[in-house]
Amino acid sequence: MKPKWLFFLAILTLFFLGVREVTPVQKDGIPPAPVATETERIDFPLVPGSYWVYEGITQWMPTNSDQVNQTAITWKMEVVDTFERGPLKVGILKGYPADVAWYSEGKERGEHLIIEVSPGKYYLVSDERARLVLQRLTDEADVLVNLLEDVELLLDLPLIPGKVFGSSEQITRLDGGYRWNVETAEQVGLEAAGISSTESHIQYHLTFRTAPDMMSLDFVPGIGITRYQYQHHGAIAETDLKLIEYYPGN
Repeated sequence: MKPKWLFFLAILTLFFLGVREVTPVQKDGIPPAPVATETERIDFPLVPGSYWVYEGITQWMPTNSDQVNQTAITWKMEVVDTFERGPLKVGILKGYPADVAWYSEGKERGEHLIIEVSPGKYYLVSDERARLVLQRLTDEADVLVNLLEDVELLLDLPLIPGKVFGSSEQITRLDGGYRWNVETAEQVGLEAAGISSTESHIQYHLTFRTAPDMMSLDFVPGIGITRYQYQHHGAIAETDLKLIEYYPGN
């Protein structure tokens, strides 16, 4: 009688021979399918050289006067330069539609920063505040604690009708005041130089209401602010500007 171990050895040999016979040999390797990479979305195209031109009407009352002045006005917002500091993306702007909210003859465009803190979250700082914030941003020793204020939050993308954002102290107000409210979204065609009149865009309407005044923006992702409106409820100050020209920069 043969030893049992020879019997098991024969079975294992036949098993491995069978595996070799039924396992196909792949001579030419098939390269893995390429992984699709998502193109970065640029919802607010803050590119050096880009600009927006607005046109409309502004009304205002001079200091210590009951007279109401009105003028047709064209206002330009342009990106002078951009840079990054850590995760922050900073656009240095000359001009912004809100410059016209309290107009006076000969008023010049303001100095502004739009800072993207995280994807889709943009803060606007203006004039003297812009100069102070820019000084801190360019100071390599500054760790940038308390750089921005809640009230300076301009956009929190993506926008959805019913969404609210702004100061944490006001975000839960039941009357909807002192914060940004995304009111509506609609499909529109834009009549502005530099934008194809045959293209359709989603435009969002946002409002910011306080006791003394109201401000509203129309915003189109990929283009920017397409309309700006301001109305003061006391002394007359009203502005309505619409985008008439857009250049996306280099």
